[in-house]
Amino acid sequence: MTASDLLRPLVLARDLLLALLVLPFLLPLRLLPWNASCALGSLYGLAAWTVMGKARRAGLVNLRRAYGTSMTRPAAGRAVRTVFANLGRSLAEGARFSALAARNDGAWETLYDAEDPALEARILADPRPKLFVTGHLGSWEVAMQMLDLRLGGRGAAVARRVDNPFLDALVRRVRRGGGGFIEKRGAVAPALAALRSGTSVAVLLDENGGRPGPFPLFFGRPASTRKTPALLSALTGAPIVVGAAVRRGERFLFRLALLEPLSEASSPRDVRDATERIVRIWETWIREDPLQWRWIHWRWKTRPGGGQETYTRRDVREAFSCDAPDAEEASA
Repeated sequence: MTASDLLRPLVLARDLLLALLVLPFLLPLRLLPWNASCALGSLYGLAAWTVMGKARRAGLVNLRRAYGTSMTRPAAGRAVRTVFANLGRSLAEGARFSALAARNDGAWETLYDAEDPALEARILADPRPKLFVTGHLGSWEVAMQMLDLRLGGRGAAVARRVDNPFLDALVRRVRRGGGGFIEKRGAVAPALAALRSGTSVAVLLDENGGRPGPFPLFFGRPASTRKTPALLSALTGAPIVVGAAVRRGERFLFRLALLEPLSEASSPRDVRDATERIVRIWETWIREDPLQWRWIHWRWKTRPGGGQETYTRRDVREAFSCDAPDAEEASA
């Protein structure tokens, strides 16, 4: 018996304890009325803002570099606080929405409007498996669940497994109903198999893609982006559907954009062009609702040529160095 075998019961006990500690925070989000749940989720987000210094700094730097000198330090600080509150609200919306969907009475359909009902109907009527591409805009948890409900539980989502197995089971229980999950690490082969079997696949595509790139412009700056959806489309003939659920008051606007599939004869340039089109659609939507996007992610961390951005206090000072001294805000 190895040392890891001996320690495993202790690790499982620790993981179970952590999961039990999370439950009192998660259950109210699922059980409270919608508005109360969202308000509590926003408070959770603001609590995270007080302790996540590096994420705050990343948000400040990202906003400044995306919007230039028009984004002052105080404005960026206020925006970052709002982003944290919205992230907490997204968690609450996902938990509460799953409770509504579990009732099987169609009540969830009263919470959203389709931006283009004709396009939505055409996409859903198309029998081909599809690549649904979304990201951390608005309430992505709601968007993924809406998609799952519309597909009748016949889709699969690429998501990272939570290391704690008890939390992982809890999160998956709350997140979605009948749809499947594909582990993010090594997702290409199982996603390819799912598409070839007729199962639609949903992926997130607004995170740093690492050194392989490509680097399409995103808010005017090269941003490493995974080309996985475009490659899968070329290999399977699956159309690419970009989607998001953005807030409009207490309702959601379900936005969709359709890219016809690439072919097996597609060149690397075709794959890059498709990836750039997805990024342009996503940027357009973010510009319309900037505070609903997750600016605190290290989206531009990997730089062309192999360098990396950092998010230290010095980086924040340098980013806002041309502002007047009295415009500084001690929120970093």
